[in-house]
Order: sequence, then structure tokens, then C-alpha cells
Amino acid sequence: MLCLSTDSLAGFKPVYRVSKKPSDYDFDGEKLKFRLYWAIFHVADSVSKVVRVDDKRLKFWGKVSTAGVASWFRKISDEGYSIWNEELKSPEKTYLYQCEGDYHRIRVYTYDLKKRVVKYEKINPKKKKVKVRYIKIPAIPFEDIVSAVYYFRRYGIFEVGKETVFPLFAGGRFQSVSFKVVKKEKVDTLFGRIDAYKVIPSNNLSPEGAFERRGKVVFWFTADERHLPIKAVAEVAIGSVSAVLVDAKGKGFDLRKEYEKKRRESLFEKVLTGNFGGE
Repeated sequence: MLCLSTDSLAGFKPVYRVSKKPSDYDFDGEKLKFRLYWAIFHVADSVSKVVRVDDKRLKFWGKVSTAGVASWFRKISDEGYSIWNEELKSPEKTYLYQCEGDYHRIRVYTYDLKKRVVKYEKINPKKKKVKVRYIKIPAIPFEDIVSAVYYFRRYGIFEVGKETVFPLFAGGRFQSVSFKVVKKEKVDTLFGRIDAYKVIPSNNLSPEGAFERRGKVVFWFTADERHLPIKAVAEVAIGSVSAVLVDAKGKGFDLRKEYEKKRRESLFEKVLTGNFGGE
């Protein structure tokens, strides 16, 4: 028998602390590529894409796969997407697929934003078993584990010392997630030194699976309207994993080309002024 679960709402009160001036950056067409490192070892690659479904919806898609030395021990290919309603600022569907060695699991969340109910399907593709739960949605907007970072990039308060808070649906329950900006600093990247905000999210923002965090995670977002995630460091079961942005493209921009242009302009200025450093 299927029933409507209210356990996930026990003691939960939605809190919203977001920017009054959200970013105008259009996510549509954005493609980001990351390399993941454990200590000095390249262990995985990750890619994320955003495509517009229609005038009201965006699709956030991401995939992470083992690479380098990690692929010798265990093959991992985790993938997921979220269909996000821009008007209601909430997901309409979340699909998560874990393929880690012999372990396979699919989770599908379908959000009825009118009736305010989540249909949660937990699927074991090998055993062909499906478990279904229905969970009440306490408030709109809310985010899922895929859309949360995108929501923060658009509606977050990017000021040192400020904290952004909003509802998150993860792990089969609703809870509050927070992102606190702790510092603004220059970060060395493949695209040169970039002004960035150092941000620490609350502990409940974490993927499941091989790269599930076991402690603190830190993000660095560019200090412009795009708020691109250029780096992340997360404590895992053993040590920490770093994700480094290696390519970023979107509507009207290519971060690598931007860097090359600035480098050429800087070199040209040095040639004109004769200022090459040294005595």
C-alpha cells in the first residue's frame, strides 16, 4: 500500500535568506568540465551542461566518471539531471543514476508543484524492484541536490560574511541548506588568477556514492555575475577530493579564450611600456 509520508516535515520550517538583486546570467548553453584529484592523483572527470527545455524550464545535467589510477580499481559512472521551473524556482523532476562497480541504483523524484507532492521512486534495475513513496512539499520554492548550486549562483548573497538559506529536498526529506561566503580572494586557475568568493555550504549538501563527503566542503565561485564554480575541496572517507575547473563555455563566453585574450593584452602592454619586471 502506498501512503503519503509527512515524516520528512517533522519540525521543518522553511527559511529563505536570498539576494534581493539576483544575477541576470543565463545558464542556458553553459558547459563546465572538471578534473577531480585525490591527493596528487587524477581520479575522475566531471561534466555539467544546461539546456533550455522551453520558455519556463531548464535542464541541469551532470556526470562523473572514474579516470586515471582510480579506473584500475573500480569503474564509476554516476549521472543525474533536474528539470527546473524558472518561474517557480523549483525542480519538476530529478533523475539520479549510480553505477559503481556491480552496484546499480536509480532514483526518480517527480514533483507535482500544484498538489505539492513528491513521488519518490527507488529502482533496483538488476532485481527489477521498485519502491515508491509520496512526500508532501511544505513550501515553494525549494531545490534538489542537482539544482541547489545553480539556485545559489543566481539568488545567493555574494557578500563576505553573509549567508544564503533556502529549502532543500535531499535524502528523502526537506531541510534547510545554507551557503556562507567567508572570504573574497584571488585564486590560481588554469585561466590565470581569478577573483573569487570562498563559500562553505552546510553539511547536508552532498552527493551519495563514492564521492560522498565525510566532512567540510569548500567552493570557490567567480566574483562576477556568472558565479562560476572554479574549484571545490571536499573531505571524503579517506583524505579529500579536489574538483578543478578545466573548461567553461556558455552564451557569449569561453573562459579559456577570455584568459588568452587578457594574457595577450597584458603582454602587449608590457611591450609598450618596457615593463617586463626585474631590474
